Amino acid sequence: MMLLVEGKYYIIYWDASHSSLGAVLMKDKNVIAYASRQLKGHDRNYPTHDLELA
Repeated sequence: MMLLVEGKYYIIYWDASHSSLGAVLMKDKNVIAYASRQLKGHDRNYPTHDLELA
């Protein structure tokens, strides 16, 4: 893990499925932060393309 440096460029990768969401913040192939969660019952009703915009 690395610290964020203001004024630098970072890359965010994210993905969604009908059961979970996940994201990774990266800089120069190094992980800065990551997050994921399982979807609750009502969240599973959204189309995948809407979940990826969440």
